[in-house]
Parts: sequence; C-alpha cells; structure tokens
Amino acid sequence: MPAPSITVVTCLRDEGPYVVEWLSHLLELGVSRVLAFTNDCRDGTGAVLDALAPAGVIHVPQGDILEDSGPRPQWRAMAAAWDHPACDADWLLHLDADEYVALDGPVDLPGLIDAAKGAQAIALPWRLFGCAGRFEPGDGPTPARFSRAAPPGLAFPALASFFKTLFRRDGPFTGFGIHRPVQSASPIFADDTGARDDGLADAPQRILLWRGGQSPTGRLVQLNHYSTRSVQEFLVKRGRGLPNHVGKPIDLTYWVERNFNDTACTMIASQLPAMECRAATLRALPGVDEAEARAKDWHKAELVRILATPAGAKLCGRLVLAASSRAPSPVLGHALLAQYQAAQAGGS
Repeated sequence: MPAPSITVVTCLRDEGPYVVEWLSHLLELGVSRVLAFTNDCRDGTGAVLDALAPAGVIHVPQGDILEDSGPRPQWRAMAAAWDHPACDADWLLHLDADEYVALDGPVDLPGLIDAAKGAQAIALPWRLFGCAGRFEPGDGPTPARFSRAAPPGLAFPALASFFKTLFRRDGPFTGFGIHRPVQSASPIFADDTGARDDGLADAPQRILLWRGGQSPTGRLVQLNHYSTRSVQEFLVKRGRGLPNHVGKPIDLTYWVERNFNDTACTMIASQLPAMECRAATLRALPGVDEAEARAKDWHKAELVRILATPAGAKLCGRLVLAASSRAPSPVLGHALLAQYQAAQAGGS
C-alpha cells in the first residue's frame, strides 16, 4: 500500500533562518507538501520559500495585511488553505515553524498513522523547550541547539498541555483550526500513545491533552515547541508578533511561561542526522543557500538595531535575569490551574 499523502499548512513571518531546517525535518517525516502563507515579511522569508518550490513548497504571499481590519493573518491562511489544491491530501496538519514532531517508535508520520489504528485525528501534544542557557544563537539546527525542556506532564501553565492535530481530510471535518480542525461530528480521535480518546473526540473546543499532572507513559509522539530559542533570537522574534493574536505582546511574560529547562529531552535526537542531510540537499537547490544567508544577515542587523534602543537593551537584561522558569510541583500546578479557572468563571 502506498504511503498516505500529507500536507502541512503554515503561516510565516520573518522566519527565514529556520525554514530550511524545519522543511528538512518535515520531509524526513514523510510530508508530501508544505503550503506556506506569508505576510508582512521583512527578512526575505518569501524568497527562501520560493527557492524551495522544487522540494514541494507552495508559497502563498498574503501581502502586508497587519493593518487591515479583516481576520488575523493565521485565520486568513487557515480559511484559504481548506480549499487550496495542495490540501487535497490524505492527511493534513497545521504547524508553526517553531514546532518539530518528535517520534518514539514510529520512524515517520505514516508509521504514526499506522500505530493509531484507524484514527481520523491524532493529537500531537506540545512539550515546551527553553533557551538552554543560551544568550547567543550559536550554530546548528534548532532541535540540536536546545535539548532542555519542561518536565513531562507539566500542569501549569495550561498552555504546556496544548496540542496540534494530524487529521484525515475525508474525516468529519469542515475546516482548519489552529490546534484542531473544525468538526461536523465526533471523529475517531487518538492521543499521543495511539489509544482512542473519546473525550477528545466529543469535546470539539478542547485543545489541552491534560492528565492531571501525571507523566505520560507510552508516548509515541510529541511536538517539540521551541518558542523562545536563545535570548538574542527571542529579542528579534518579539518584533514578528503572534500570527493569530497580533495585539498580544511577545514579552517577558511570554518568556516566563515558556522558558522551561528542567529536564533533558532527546526524543528527537535520532531524527537529526537524516534531517541535517536533507537540509544540505535543500541548500544545494538553486537560490536556497543565498536566500537563507540574506535572511540570517537581516536577523543579525535587526538584533543590532533592537539592542541600540533603551527598550531592547532593558528587555535583554531582564531576560537574562529571569534565567529559566521553574516548573511547579504537580500538586501546586494543579492548584494554580484550578485557581485561575475559578477566577475566570467568576469574571475576575
């Protein structure tokens, strides 16, 4: 039986230095095509994507739309993607360029699909990776540079339990969502162990795979979320903003809620050699290496500009002082989560 076709949809802004490594990891996982929407790019991300067209990248520029009154960039992309020919695939997945699929057991996404035993949707739970004490970016792909992560089963903050969803195009779905597709009926939903989870299937608004602070056992897959990277990379990232919450700042609070370095996690390590070999092949395509180099130069210049401002220099110092976030114990994490939920319910 031929391997299923898989399309990944993404929305990018100023991600030029990371596109080649991220695409190489997806291709090694068995992804057939990447449908990439861009908006308001300053670093040449679009040029990198255009040069990668022979590798299965379809680039859709949305233009400069941040000042428009319409839907936010990511939601525009999700709406357009559903009817795009590239999404005429067996399986679909929405990912950001700081999310990497790590597998334990299956060697690729078709193997994960087989292990999920007839599922129409598979949860890929986040695991938050911090800066690993890095001030400067250093060399190498993101997953090789950052191997310190939140402890398994982190209960608080709640976003540590978010997941993305790999799903069948012919399942009971009517469109993309950021974390899970819009469903017209309850699908056969598998969790990260490949087991059927009717609780996820019957709760279409649920985006947390939470086990009451317990560590997952038998996990086949996790989504390594490198949302901070190094201090200097974070300073440049904050100018990009969030694609689905453009008014929400990427600030010290964002850093503290995501910069967990409690434990070493090498789940993705076995995937790195093949990923780096594929990246070298991609950089040999006409124009790719040059476009990536220009994007990296832009990011270096932008960092210099940021650090020359009082606000940028001040935030840089605060990020260093904040160091690494400390994961609360499961009991305390559960109590903090319950406290926050109660406050929300009371309108405080």
